[in-house]
Amino acid sequence: MNTIRYFRLAALGAAFLLPALASAATWYVRPGANGDDSGRDWTNALPALPTNLQRGDTYYIATGLYPARTFSTPASGTATITIKKATAGDHGTNTGWNSAYGSGQAVFGGGLNFKSPYWVIDGQTGGGAANNWVGNFGIKIVERGDARPVINVGQEGTANNVTIRHVELVGKGSVSSAGGSYSNDGLAVYGASNVTLSYFRMTGIGRCPFFVSPRNLVIEHGWVESYNGSGAVHSEVASIWGFSGSVGDVTFRHNLVTDIRSTGGLMWDNSSNRSAKLLVYGNVFYRPDGASWQEANGVIGGWTGNGGEEFHNAKVYNNAFINVNQAPLSSLPRVASGNEAYNNIFYNSDSPNFSRFSKHDYNVFINSGGTQGESKGITDSANPFMNIAGKDFRLKKAFPTGMPLGAPFNVDALGNTRGGDGVYERGPFEFETGAISVAAPTGLKAQ
Repeated sequence: MNTIRYFRLAALGAAFLLPALASAATWYVRPGANGDDSGRDWTNALPALPTNLQRGDTYYIATGLYPARTFSTPASGTATITIKKATAGDHGTNTGWNSAYGSGQAVFGGGLNFKSPYWVIDGQTGGGAANNWVGNFGIKIVERGDARPVINVGQEGTANNVTIRHVELVGKGSVSSAGGSYSNDGLAVYGASNVTLSYFRMTGIGRCPFFVSPRNLVIEHGWVESYNGSGAVHSEVASIWGFSGSVGDVTFRHNLVTDIRSTGGLMWDNSSNRSAKLLVYGNVFYRPDGASWQEANGVIGGWTGNGGEEFHNAKVYNNAFINVNQAPLSSLPRVASGNEAYNNIFYNSDSPNFSRFSKHDYNVFINSGGTQGESKGITDSANPFMNIAGKDFRLKKAFPTGMPLGAPFNVDALGNTRGGDGVYERGPFEFETGAISVAAPTGLKAQ
């Protein structure tokens, strides 16, 4: 036996079992590594994420294949465990570094299940409007299981304060046969607080991209490209409801949605907490030419209400609804209050139904019906977007100033501040004259 190697491994195992040290450590993980397994540099990287992860530490993972993972390390105060995809610009130590470790994706061949709090999963690259909604996602998560979500937060334990960004999520590619809570959803959240999913792409999800009952949820800078549903397996972009208590605030901002299936888009039920808010701003809901969006409960709305569902405090600001062949804003459910719609652009779409919105104005209607009595609403006839087919939804023309709204609604998906030129733009992007500047993403921090 190699005595030195034996004691190194024993010491490493003991370290993972001890409480987190006061000073955070950095570890390196690379499938196929064959050094001394200490994890202290790329030459001696761990061949897999260890069973026991240390609170407060950072784990860089290289390009390669990783198995499905359950994250259950017990909490230690607010100490966060961070798992980052290694890149050329951010990979920790240079000792043993090879550019191949950062050039491809870290692919999880099964879903991620969070059973404890304080985690950050960061692919570091890809996603968002600045990358034309794609780019090289550092981390890819593939879950083909019929009854398993791609990401599961809080179904089997308290899993607050989870942040996931720059990831590609892939489902089974067909309709799930599983009903109830367990299905092939994209992101499933069960009662967890402070969950954030940023800079992502979802394809092939078997039921709902978002099946969520959170206390505070942020979904931002993502692209819902495809998911599956049927008459037997109802599915919507987001099923948002109360679980084990009450639902909390949900923010859906700066996203692109190009698919809507059997039940509808963002379906909001806050009957368990009427003060909770649904903030929907800076998004694009776009039906590509030839795509079939099923007639259902609308792009933003709720269920019929026969089960006690209610629709309160939905704030729908500065979105674009393009080629939408169902109600952009739904007349369901019947019990509703405090809902607002300002500065949206409805282009080549069905006329929105404002019957569940107590306040609405400053909207733009292009081949989408009249202004419905809005004093500041306007109609137009020309396509206002730079390149719809190319998924470039910046404005190529200015509209009269919209309704000024304070932070955080005054910044678009590219980081541009609305109203800086004296005109508070309607629609998802600030109109810019001259050269178009793309600001770097901001606000990427763990919650």
